[in-house]
Amino acid sequence: MATLDTTMKTAWAPEPTVRHDPRRLVTRVIVVGGQQITRNAIDSLLAGRGVDMGRPLSSEDELARLLQSDPEACDLIVLILPGDTPFGMFGRIGELLDQTSQTLSLVVLSEQASRGQVHAALRIGAKAFVNLDADPDELIRAIKMAAKHRVYLSPDAAELLVNDVSTAIDGTHGSHLPKTELSRREIEVVQLLCEGFSSKEIARQLHISPKTVENHRYNIYRKCEVDSIAALMRYAIHRGLVSV
Repeated sequence: MATLDTTMKTAWAPEPTVRHDPRRLVTRVIVVGGQQITRNAIDSLLAGRGVDMGRPLSSEDELARLLQSDPEACDLIVLILPGDTPFGMFGRIGELLDQTSQTLSLVVLSEQASRGQVHAALRIGAKAFVNLDADPDELIRAIKMAAKHRVYLSPDAAELLVNDVSTAIDGTHGSHLPKTELSRREIEVVQLLCEGFSSKEIARQLHISPKTVENHRYNIYRKCEVDSIAALMRYAIHRGLVSV
């Protein structure tokens, strides 16, 4: 009889309550790019902090194949920039974000924030820009904000933008801004120049020769009546050619 009672109690016992970790994000995150050790280390770090992680990917090409086969494979991408100039990567990631059927949040990790990187990242829709040597809590905070479609910038990235705005608006009151028409290609070059790209980088981005870029640059300076990047930024912001 005792055995029967025990069996009945076991059969009718309530299922244990599942306790959810309040730190866990419902957002599924995939780490893309960077060296394998760095990529796997960040993946393990985030998983240990309660982030739902997908398999880390070595390149944007792997990400493209994944999203093509499973458009809902992730909700947020943590992109690790390579040590060399990553402007081609920005372009490919931007195309992927535009092609996906859902809205993917993007967090960019860089060894050191540069003007070109920050502007290019924001231009393709990145919600956060964080240094690789940041405290892990800062990265978690950036991911949480990006998941809510809010912006987070590391202090040095934010300082770059503030300095750019201050430089661009300084002296614009009462200054002479000539009325001129720039071609579509010249406007593209203006945007990239204001983002900190060099002529060689612009040439790679636009698939033209560096000499052609220099010709565009000469014509832009002549038409806008400027003689420096700072003056060009003032002109471009005032005319609404760029946003910073």
